[in-house]
Amino acid sequence: MKMWSVIALALVAAACVEGYSSGAPSESCVDMVPQHPVPPRKTAPPYTITTSTKTVKAGQPMEVVISGKAPSDTIRGLLLQARDGDKPIGTFTVAPNDEFAQLLNCGTPGNAVTHKKHDEKLDKQTVAFTWTPPAGFNGEIKFRATIALNGAVFWVGVESAPVKVTN
Repeated sequence: MKMWSVIALALVAAACVEGYSSGAPSESCVDMVPQHPVPPRKTAPPYTITTSTKTVKAGQPMEVVISGKAPSDTIRGLLLQARDGDKPIGTFTVAPNDEFAQLLNCGTPGNAVTHKKHDEKLDKQTVAFTWTPPAGFNGEIKFRATIALNGAVFWVGVESAPVKVTN
């Protein structure tokens, strides 16, 4: 009987780790914490978020790049938003045939990017996305991400340098 309990517990744990392998759930939109059965890492993340510009005109697209610092720092899972304070803002563009990423609706269609279910061989060391600030917006944003090396190792709140959006 004890063995069956151990097997059942292992299956439940595996299901929790793989439960969102097809992308971040909408429940993660606000705090960006994935629904994994383990807490996020508190160490400095081995990833950086860089942008193609430090200033962008409202309505004009720009590029956002997330990179692992070493070849072993690959990206298995991802939730990326541009934030005006705590509010997701703007729209991302993902190619329809992208094998790694898809858009997520965090209150507005396309205002977040998450991963798709994919084989480990499709994990990336670098991913790039196009983001467009809304027309008429004037202010400062930061890109904020949750990045998972795997289901048990992930960082929440990885941020870019500020980007100024002007009219």
